Amino acid sequence: MKKKTKFSDKEYGFLLTGLLNELAKTTKLKPDREDWDIEGSWHDCGDIHFVDSRYMAEFALWRDFGCKTVKLINYGRAAAKMSFYSKHKYWLKKPHDLTDEERDDYITDHLNTLSLSVVLLQAKLDQQPPLMQSETRSRIDMTLKEIDAWQLIQTRSHEYELAVSTYQRGYAYLYVSYKFVLPNGDYDNISEHLLHHTRDRIGNITQHKQNIIFVNMAEINRVHPQQNKEIEFYLGRFPQKSTSGAVRLYARPRPESESQAAFGLHNPDDDPAQLDLFDAKDNQ
Repeated sequence: MKKKTKFSDKEYGFLLTGLLNELAKTTKLKPDREDWDIEGSWHDCGDIHFVDSRYMAEFALWRDFGCKTVKLINYGRAAAKMSFYSKHKYWLKKPHDLTDEERDDYITDHLNTLSLSVVLLQAKLDQQPPLMQSETRSRIDMTLKEIDAWQLIQTRSHEYELAVSTYQRGYAYLYVSYKFVLPNGDYDNISEHLLHHTRDRIGNITQHKQNIIFVNMAEINRVHPQQNKEIEFYLGRFPQKSTSGAVRLYARPRPESESQAAFGLHNPDDDPAQLDLFDAKDNQ
């Protein structure tokens, strides 16, 4: 059942206060890896409260409450076995997914970001000691070179393919995969992402998030998630990569452009044989 997420401020406040009060008075379980078959680490997210499923009915009022700061991970499906794992969160747009306008917009936005970075670095130079000035000038020089590279790609866009992705940002959600008992006695598996604390740019928590996991105390076993490297392999085939920002740009010459360049077809001046051909035509 889809959870309700739209409430008036009064409704939301009433439900949140009630949920927090119920959570505060509920006895929490302390997981023990020797007593529980539980796998992975659950420390890189929001707070997690393990609750005996015999108290699950006490939370019935909030089963469909789409709260932004407290999440009932598995109401009605008490976990019989659990595994915590990280899942890389990213999106990828390949060349055929982008219109010409979108290609130009992505490159323009990146160039603007790089130009602003240069301005900010230059503004710091006068207030820095000599050693730091040298490092800053080096960063400015590298950024200017990247600007030149992306301006060339933008100018000669017909010769390049562009992919855009958040893959290199390396942001990962923590998930819990758990097994639960169906009414007929069979088992089923499901995964849920866990709420993460909201942090500022330097890592300080600005908003606490809480997760409630109901546990079937009779039986706990294990699952083993797997990962693949397909996206990393695909993006590794793009030689020109942007070096900053949440969204990264990847460019490579089009295959037909490389073939034409190898035969000097872009510019007859690069190929004496073609020059002879053109001269011969002119003399006819």
